[in-house]
Amino acid sequence: MCDGMPNIPKSGSGAGMRSRALYWLFGIVAVSPLVAFVLMTRVPGWDSLAMHPTGHFWIVSAATLLSGAIGTALALSVSSVRSTRTVYLALGFIAIALIFATHGLGTPGFLVPAGQYPYAVVISAGLSQTVGAIFIALSVLPTSWPGSKFVQRNATPILGVALVLLFGYLFSMVFKPDFWEFLPRSRPWDTILALSTIALLAFAGWRYYRSWKLTQLPGQLAMLGALAFLCEAQISMYYGQLWHLSWWLYHGLLLAAFCTLIAGWAIEAVRAKSLIVFSRAIELRDSLDALHSSDEAALEALEAAVEAKDSYTRNHMGRVAEYTEAIAREMNLTPEQIEVAVTAGRIHDVGKITVPDAVLMKPGRLTEKEFETMKHHAARGEHIANSSRVLRHVSKVVRAHHERYAGNGYPDGLRGEQIPLEARIVAVADTFDALTSSRVYRPLRPWSEAVTELERVAGTQLDPDCVAAFLRWMVKSGELDAQREAA
Repeated sequence: MCDGMPNIPKSGSGAGMRSRALYWLFGIVAVSPLVAFVLMTRVPGWDSLAMHPTGHFWIVSAATLLSGAIGTALALSVSSVRSTRTVYLALGFIAIALIFATHGLGTPGFLVPAGQYPYAVVISAGLSQTVGAIFIALSVLPTSWPGSKFVQRNATPILGVALVLLFGYLFSMVFKPDFWEFLPRSRPWDTILALSTIALLAFAGWRYYRSWKLTQLPGQLAMLGALAFLCEAQISMYYGQLWHLSWWLYHGLLLAAFCTLIAGWAIEAVRAKSLIVFSRAIELRDSLDALHSSDEAALEALEAAVEAKDSYTRNHMGRVAEYTEAIAREMNLTPEQIEVAVTAGRIHDVGKITVPDAVLMKPGRLTEKEFETMKHHAARGEHIANSSRVLRHVSKVVRAHHERYAGNGYPDGLRGEQIPLEARIVAVADTFDALTSSRVYRPLRPWSEAVTELERVAGTQLDPDCVAAFLRWMVKSGELDAQREAA
């Protein structure tokens, strides 16, 4: 372990000012299109006519390709179609692409005579947003939603049926658009569609905002921006004047939404080599929201959300919690101290949900840059624990579980009694389980070797009193003898 301290900001005025500045910037960018629309529709001469069918065809084609690319990238990012959230999200953008394509194909002067406005042009733009918004909202529904189990069991047929219906709509709009004449065309109907779409997108945006607050990943912030642009596009789409700037605005907003999302996800793909972290962050948010106590059963879902990233550390936090409880009881801690230590042990690696899979599961030695990235999980874990009323009391322990007894640990370089006692206990349990478990970068070590290693680092890396208590428990419980006999 290297001695250098990572640049991990503590909570304070500097971080608060940066957060406020980011909120202001996000708010200004989000509100600007609405201000522009109001000015276009209220100030005489600002909403000029711009009838350019060729430009319309190519802009719609570009938006269709971008949305389709996003959906395809999401679909390819999952190892199984049973990753329900990602499948729904992919379907949302694929639906927008396929339905919106008919809007472009129906542009007067291309496949249809100039001056004619087939029904595909009239309804497909709005319908693409509504159908897409339905799927996007489904992708962020809480895990307690009763339909989630059905979707998980029937993910493949649902995906197949959805794609068949979407392609069927595409072909019917091209070859027999009169079939859809039964759909209403009126201002009240437009208002219902616009408000419904905005409500669905706003719900998804709220869910992504809450998960972004936990992880602060650029891709999730990009999703927030994209959903904001899509919401505003509904107003311009339904209430802008055809071929005027107020109507063209929604086309620009769609392009801005998709480009924002692609840019944010490109950053995330470079950072983490994966897009699956977005669904994991939603799962983590759900697990935190479901916590009403810190008992073992309540924390199992949270543990599963984190450990889904790495099969090598499956059940690691649960074992650390068991060892932590044994040490705490051997040291005759109070019931309150035992609860803090055990809870912290069970969630100590929760911050690893933001560590890229390429770093977390790298088979070889980490580079200095990769190790700095790994170090941030302790501070991020504190942030995540602080976001839950149930876990707030263990946040400092989670932050300090990689501090070293003699100093040179992270993230704050604490030493000795400066490190919370519960964190010193978790460090012993964490070290022992890491030594006796198989990892991607090395095989497990026998208990006897692990005990020798604990004794060696007692007083430097680990608190010697905590190590001594752990060894006493192993002797008293017979665990050490049992492992030796098994070996």
